[in-house]
Order: sequence, then C-alpha cells, then structure tokens
Amino acid sequence: MNKLIKNFFTISRAKIQIATLSNSMLGIFLAFKINSINLIDFLIYIFLSILLTTFASNINCFYDVDVDKHYKIELAKAIEEIGIRRVKKIIIAETLLALLLIFYFLMKDFIITSFLALLGLFLGYAYSAPPLRIKARGIASPLPVLIGLYMLPILGGWFLIRNDFPLYLIIFVIGYAFMNEGFVLINTCEDYEEDRKEGIKTWAHVFGLRNTIRIAFLFSLLGFLCLYPFITFFNNFLLLIFLLIFSFALSFSSYDIYKLSKSRNLMIETKKYAKKMPLWFSMTRYPLLFAIISTFL
Repeated sequence: MNKLIKNFFTISRAKIQIATLSNSMLGIFLAFKINSINLIDFLIYIFLSILLTTFASNINCFYDVDVDKHYKIELAKAIEEIGIRRVKKIIIAETLLALLLIFYFLMKDFIITSFLALLGLFLGYAYSAPPLRIKARGIASPLPVLIGLYMLPILGGWFLIRNDFPLYLIIFVIGYAFMNEGFVLINTCEDYEEDRKEGIKTWAHVFGLRNTIRIAFLFSLLGFLCLYPFITFFNNFLLLIFLLIFSFALSFSSYDIYKLSKSRNLMIETKKYAKKMPLWFSMTRYPLLFAIISTFL
C-alpha cells in the first residue's frame, strides 16, 4: 500500500503540486468579501482544483509512458508498478468525482465556476490524450496548460464570490498565467530530444531551443503585471514586504532563465535548470497569495 501511494504521488507530480494549492486560492482572495463565501464551498473548490490538476498529471503520465522511458524513468516506472488497468480505474474515479463536485457547484448556481471547471477537466484530458493530444501539436501545445492550469482556477475562484470582470483581474490573470508558462517552457525544452523521438512537436521544435528559452524569459517577466491590482494598497507595510519578496523571487527566477538562454549546451543545461521549476513556482506564487491576504489586515 505504501508503495502504491508513493507511486500515485509520483504520477501526480506531488512536488510541483505543493505550489499548485495557491492557484485556486488566488482568485478567491482577490474577490474576497467578509462573509461572502461559505467555508464548505471554499474547501470543496480548493479540493476540486487539486483534483483536476492531479487528473491532468495522471493522464499525462499515462499517455506519455513511452516518452518518459527515455528520461523521466521514475514516472514510467510508477505507471508500470501501479499497473495500466489500475491507473485507468484511478483516472475514471477522478473524472466521476470531479463531475460530481462540478454538479454540486452547478446546483448552487455557481454556473460560471462550474463551466470553467468543466473546461479545465476537458483541457486536462485533451492536453495529453488522443485523438487531440494538444501537447504534440506545435503552436497550440502550451494552450491547455496556460489556460487550464493558470487562468481557469483563478477565474473559477473569483466567480464563486463576484460576477463582475474588472480590468485589474484581467491584468493579474494574464501576468500570472504567462509567468508560470515561462517556467513550464523550460520543462518543455528539457524534453526536447525525448519528445522528438516520439513524434511530439512542441514550441521547442517549432522555434528551436534557444528561442523558446528566450520566449520563456519574456513570459516570466510578464509576471510583474501581477503587481497591478495592488497599486492602491501601497500604504500597507505587510503588503509591501510580500510584494518585495515576490519581485525578488521573480527576478531571481527570470535571471535563471536568462542565464540558461546564454548557455552553450542547451540540451544538457535545460535538464539541470528544469529541476528548479518547483522552486520558481513556490517562490513566486505564495508571496502573491500572502500579499492578497495582507490587504485584509
């Protein structure tokens, strides 16, 4: 049983998901008003967001097992040790549970949140699974992650509380999504050779490794757009501290990507730098979340 749980955590990308918790909470706290959300709804939404990310990770590992055998051996091994039939049952159970929770929000008249969650479920599947397998389709390959993982959870949380769609929310979501996608593109570059062998065409193959890393650097810098919603709160000392931490962490992460873009042997260096991705996520996401929370203090 312990081995099964360990393997499940492996194919669910548990190390990266430590930072994923913030995705669903950002939208809720951006929209937060006193007594505006039921605690049960709050907890169920966070669980649903984590479930959808886990589902997408499991689907990805399931359909990428042949790719992962080339380099990410621990992922392929985890799938094989759990067993193909058992992984299928896990994915079906996750799908049914996600649909049940989406139905719960629909019955409570959170129609937009329900639709966004359903779209997230579809994108999590379509990213890796045939016949769409969007991750292999060149220019379109980053879209399910950019939209499904970094935009929809924030918007879904927001619409649990509010029905408007202000400019500062749009700017924040764009900045946040592109910042995280910039980090993810390094992971895409890391898989360049393994994807090529399996006929998967990503941005790294469309634009080339070095240009894709340059794009990742520019995307990461767009994360500074996340600061826009806070410009009217600059008299809050605690907020300023968290925004400074975020700015430093984002600068540090972006500089890492910039250094990588100057490397001579990109095939080797991208695999080294991709290991920093969980750190980049945690360093940037949680200061943002704490900054939002500090505006209520």
